[in-house]
Amino acid sequence: MTILQVFLAALVAYLIGAFPTGVIATKFAGGPDVRYSGSGHTGGTNAMRLTNVWIGVVVVIIDGLKGLLAWGVAHIILLGSPWALPIAGAMAVVGHCWPIYTRFHGGMGLATGGGLIFVTTPITLVFVIPVWAICFFGIFKKAYSARCVAFSLLIGIPLNLLLLPPEESMRWLLIFITPVLFIRHLPEWNRRE
Repeated sequence: MTILQVFLAALVAYLIGAFPTGVIATKFAGGPDVRYSGSGHTGGTNAMRLTNVWIGVVVVIIDGLKGLLAWGVAHIILLGSPWALPIAGAMAVVGHCWPIYTRFHGGMGLATGGGLIFVTTPITLVFVIPVWAICFFGIFKKAYSARCVAFSLLIGIPLNLLLLPPEESMRWLLIFITPVLFIRHLPEWNRRE
């Protein structure tokens, strides 16, 4: 594995993650541009709010598959190296959050990162979802969604890494993705939803 291969795998993963699913889907459905309507995010939740449930579901599924596709391509470029997963995962999430195709105006990264986590380390969800639910339904009473996501990442993923550490490549995936998602949710910290 050379530096050039790592760079190429990271670049391709970023470009795959940056595919603007929500923008294309809402335009196809005749809805407004998700970048300038609703929450302003290009992910499935905003696409659903601006069009319908089915468009939102399609966007979430495609955004989730972007991470898996990026991993597959990186696996080929890096000749089967276990580093393909954390590199591709992190860069696909970065691409989804800050896509070059839409002038870095993207989504929140949860479908892309969550899709990879669901497939590679589903046990992580056992730690993350309860923390999110306690925040969402108990502490913040559905008012601060971004805070709930941030707390669930900051508490759930370290708990998983300490109590049930996954294999090395999956551990690095979680370590790389967590700060990206946390940073992406920080500007939304005070947004009431």
